[in-house]
Amino acid sequence: MKKLAFLIVSCLFMIVVPFFSCTTHAEQNEQSEKINQIDHFIQTQMKAAHIPGLAIGIVKGDQIVYLKGYGNEVSPQTPFILGSTTKSFTAMAVMQLVEEGKVDLDSPIQAYLPAIDTPKITVRQLLNQNSGISSSEKMQINQENIGREFQYSNQNYKLLGQIITSASKIPYEEYIRKNIFSPLDMAHSYTSQTTAKENGLAAGHRTWFGINLPNELPFNDDYLSAGFLISSAEDMTHYLIAQMNNGQYSNVTVLSGSSVKEMHTPSVKAPIMGEDSYYGMGWFIRPINGVPTIMHSGEVPNYHSTMIMMPDENYGIILLANINNSILISGLIEKIGSGVVDLLAEKEPESIPKSAYYQAYLMIDGVILIIIVLLFFHIKNISTWHFKLVKGELGILKKFIYPLSINFLIPLLILTQLPGSLGFTWSFLYDFIPDITSAVWFIAIVLLTGGCIKLFLGALFYKTNSSLSSNI
Repeated sequence: MKKLAFLIVSCLFMIVVPFFSCTTHAEQNEQSEKINQIDHFIQTQMKAAHIPGLAIGIVKGDQIVYLKGYGNEVSPQTPFILGSTTKSFTAMAVMQLVEEGKVDLDSPIQAYLPAIDTPKITVRQLLNQNSGISSSEKMQINQENIGREFQYSNQNYKLLGQIITSASKIPYEEYIRKNIFSPLDMAHSYTSQTTAKENGLAAGHRTWFGINLPNELPFNDDYLSAGFLISSAEDMTHYLIAQMNNGQYSNVTVLSGSSVKEMHTPSVKAPIMGEDSYYGMGWFIRPINGVPTIMHSGEVPNYHSTMIMMPDENYGIILLANINNSILISGLIEKIGSGVVDLLAEKEPESIPKSAYYQAYLMIDGVILIIIVLLFFHIKNISTWHFKLVKGELGILKKFIYPLSINFLIPLLILTQLPGSLGFTWSFLYDFIPDITSAVWFIAIVLLTGGCIKLFLGALFYKTNSSLSSNI
């Protein structure tokens, strides 16, 4: 009887083991095919979007399945400035302090920052971006929106960085290095641009009228906790694994599963990313082409990042690029990220047309060129305007109304009202759209200069006429 039982078990073992081996082998082949498709997709899309350097990392569950750098001197270990992807690090640090009993999510921020003079805003509201602080760079608070309406603002996470420093009794940057970078083995991640440069920081780029130019810009330490942490694709896969596995990476736990879940829970509707978009603690929860994701992107003037988790498929993605321009490049990088999501979800990705970049900048540059040509003739015709003024051939319209509106009113409105109407400052627009911003300034200054010349010539004319009249 025992022999018969042994024989049956042996037969079952011989049947089952090959079955699982075949299944595992098939899964590996399927994943390998996906990776090959992603590799080809990124290479073609980088060319179409004119991205000089990009690094990607993909995780499946608790395993890294793909790491690669594209472009000159870019590897999976190359550091990039993250931009607002930083916010999830700040949120994780706050939740660590909550677990230690050093921070209460529902306490007013004055409990940690007594010098801050604001209405009652809680730590939770800063994390969820519904504190009432406006989206502008200035610290403006709409009290009616506190706890109710989502308004994306770097000020929220700047304040959270200060709270981390206050509650932990150590500087924000030291806290992040000690409690997140170090335990997650993020050896190529930094809180200082100087240190990152010493360790191969990718050269940042900005686009000027369709031409990518290297640009090293000032590092904004004041907003370190909102958008200026630095990391590599490889290190960010470690971070993604912790986010996707209840705060665990390898044999280290940086946060409890319940706290991670709370970070990823939709808390407030965030329509800036679409009708089905919500914000959690440092994360957007939204579908990408119908695929449920938990994600956040980040951009500074010369770098862009996209971090995406796909809960249903158990994949995590990090894309880091060493270029940015909010008028076009930012959207193209996001499109590449969406394409990778599609491929991992076994869907057909939408590709960037090869001519899209050239068509966009041909139109932008063409419009700017036409305006500059018109400006040239406008300035050139000042002598004609003056001649007709002297001859008395100008009516009230061309003598006063046109010069006042075209040469003073329009450019002054542009210079004083345009940034505010868009919710930004001139410095912000110059950082993120340097070419168009410079062109707008040039146009406004030339118009004002033409107006000043007309004003001078007109005053000279009337002064001369007045002198002649008095002599007669």
